[in-house]
Amino acid sequence: MSEANNHTQLQKLFYFIHIHELNDFITFYEQCSSALKPFEHAEILFRACRFDSLNFVRAILKDNKRIAINVRHPSTGYSPLFIAIRAQQHEIIDYLDQEKRADVNGNSNISIHCESMTSCAHEALRQHDQLTLCLLLEHEALIDQSHIFLAIIECFRLLQKKALPLNLLDILITHRPKLLDEIERSKLTSFIVRRMQYSSEAAYSMSVVALLNKLINVDDLRSLSRPYLDPTPTESRSHYTKVAIIGAGPAGLMLAALLARSGIDSVVLERHSRSYVENNIRAGVLEQSTVDLLDEINVSERLFKEGIVQRRVNFQFDGENTAIPITEITQGKSLVIYGQQYVLHDLIEKLIQDNQQLWFNIDSVKIDRHDKIGDNHPPMIRFRRHDQNDEEELHCDFIAGCDGATSPCCRQSIPSELLQTIHHLYPFSWLSILADTPPSGTELIYAHHSKYGFALHSLRSLTRIRFHLQISPTDTLADWPDDRIWTELNERVKPINGQTSITKGEILERAIFPLRSSITLPMQYKRLFLVGDAAHIVPPTGAKGLNLAVKYARVLAEALVNFYDNEKWDKLNDYTQTCLSHIVKNQEFANWMTLVMHKLDLSEKSNRQNADLIDQYTQQELQENIKHSSIFQCFIAEMYTL
Repeated sequence: MSEANNHTQLQKLFYFIHIHELNDFITFYEQCSSALKPFEHAEILFRACRFDSLNFVRAILKDNKRIAINVRHPSTGYSPLFIAIRAQQHEIIDYLDQEKRADVNGNSNISIHCESMTSCAHEALRQHDQLTLCLLLEHEALIDQSHIFLAIIECFRLLQKKALPLNLLDILITHRPKLLDEIERSKLTSFIVRRMQYSSEAAYSMSVVALLNKLINVDDLRSLSRPYLDPTPTESRSHYTKVAIIGAGPAGLMLAALLARSGIDSVVLERHSRSYVENNIRAGVLEQSTVDLLDEINVSERLFKEGIVQRRVNFQFDGENTAIPITEITQGKSLVIYGQQYVLHDLIEKLIQDNQQLWFNIDSVKIDRHDKIGDNHPPMIRFRRHDQNDEEELHCDFIAGCDGATSPCCRQSIPSELLQTIHHLYPFSWLSILADTPPSGTELIYAHHSKYGFALHSLRSLTRIRFHLQISPTDTLADWPDDRIWTELNERVKPINGQTSITKGEILERAIFPLRSSITLPMQYKRLFLVGDAAHIVPPTGAKGLNLAVKYARVLAEALVNFYDNEKWDKLNDYTQTCLSHIVKNQEFANWMTLVMHKLDLSEKSNRQNADLIDQYTQQELQENIKHSSIFQCFIAEMYTL
């Protein structure tokens, strides 16, 4: 069975799982199971564990030769039991643990300094799942200090939800009474102090006092941490948080969600309305690592149900199609088509659910202080709310600049003599349209036509397509009426679904933008850190923009967690260098893709005519390698699933 046929079979099996059609699933699974690869069997099992389908899980695991009970996800290494715990599917958890005796420590790397927190017991703590935690401990799940610290984090998160937080700690301590004695009291005290929210109401609640009395002497803590426990502002328009995040795009919202997951308070300031943020249609191709990260913070249910999985990427050169089987090459990794607006909506819903502060319609944002001055003057931001004249202040420990490519607030606030911005403008632009039309195939199509240039076919849904066309940098929208758009699309792109031409449809949006790239160095200044497009821009040919933004959000989140947990600055100090290593690799890939796929300017007007001729010969050789070289195809598959 071909890789394309396997994709169709998988989609059909997923459909049966989603609509709970067990008999049809069993019949069809038996018919095609011998042709499915091991990673495809695993993907079906993982899908069943997510969507409350115990009978489906039983059917999949019926034959031990097809799949092992402790099979690992190709990207995250998670087991079926771990995924069932994350999805809170208790019938499946009981079945895997008690009947199948799944390895309860399979995701764990237990040591006295364990930082990964990826065991099944860790996930049960994150889900506040007392029953599963007890079950895992009964079956000899290993626990260490990291579980105590995670339970403390979850206690503070539970406080925000008005729930009872102490049972998680009680279960751990009852199971291993001497565990607390193994932790230095000074380390425990410092950890709790740094985890305190700036809300005095939360800090002095009875639940927090009970938590502190259980672990340390609360009076000692109060004398040690008075600035944290009583930050009452002197003015009603002064606010306090740990991390101020300017911008509610992918980078800002992902950073807020990652910090919330670790119990670190933040405030997000966004100049647009929530409706604008959630309806601004932008990028839509998610790499495997982005999907994994959204799953890690519990923002993936809708993504897994509605996202369009891309297991192949198509490259066309003058109509000749080469399909690169990225999932087969990577043994299970894939891309997912899921619009940025949906990602932002899901993140906003999650943050609101977790009682995080998102302030929309914020005007006149200005960074007043980038650093801490003495004990009483932390970094500060001034701002106004829309339609209000009174200026407000936001005091914080750190500022994350996530305000986009123009970065009107954050990057502009850094002294110009300290910044170096490297720009590159490509000699062509893109005409981007969003159209209601049936797809010409359910996969990405990158097309190069030697006469007309580049085009990209990218699904946004099964009835809506995003097209990009290479055009002259001097073209305007008036130069591209509907008829010309559809004519040139049909010249450049060959449908892969058997159709003879692309079906015309209503064009909902159209815009022209130049292709460019830039990197701003350094990406940090005192306690301000630039994240996402505020620090770099990559050409969209490699679909890296959103994916890079969330990568840097993770880098900064890990550095901030390291600071609050361990009082260490090393990861914060290394932020620019850490991000730069990602930028260079992805920038080079995007440049490479741009060179391979676009028509080059060989006219006499070109100032680089000889160089462009060399580029053309290079381009032709690279295109042949994409069509025929397994090494090149593996490289593309790896870069698309980082």
